[in-house]
Amino acid sequence: MLKFVALGLASAALAAPSAAQNPTDQASPPLTQKAKDPNRMICEKQEEIGSRLGGKKVCHTAAEWQELRRQNREQIDDWQQRLTANPKPGD
Repeated sequence: MLKFVALGLASAALAAPSAAQNPTDQASPPLTQKAKDPNRMICEKQEEIGSRLGGKKVCHTAAEWQELRRQNREQIDDWQQRLTANPKPGD
């Protein structure tokens, strides 16, 4: 029993220095012009709800993804304004 306790303490002592390292201390690569290029292709996996087979891979340029996000945000804002401007009857 004492061996297991000693083994547990030894493994915890060895793991502590690696757990104490802060991942933000590592130098991140600087943003290059390529990272800011609006024509670079970005692919995302979009899962299908209710499917066990996973989803599909969707690829667009960075500019297209930005435009899609803007359109989605405008649609959400429009729905929120309509719902608050026209409350349900009887409320």
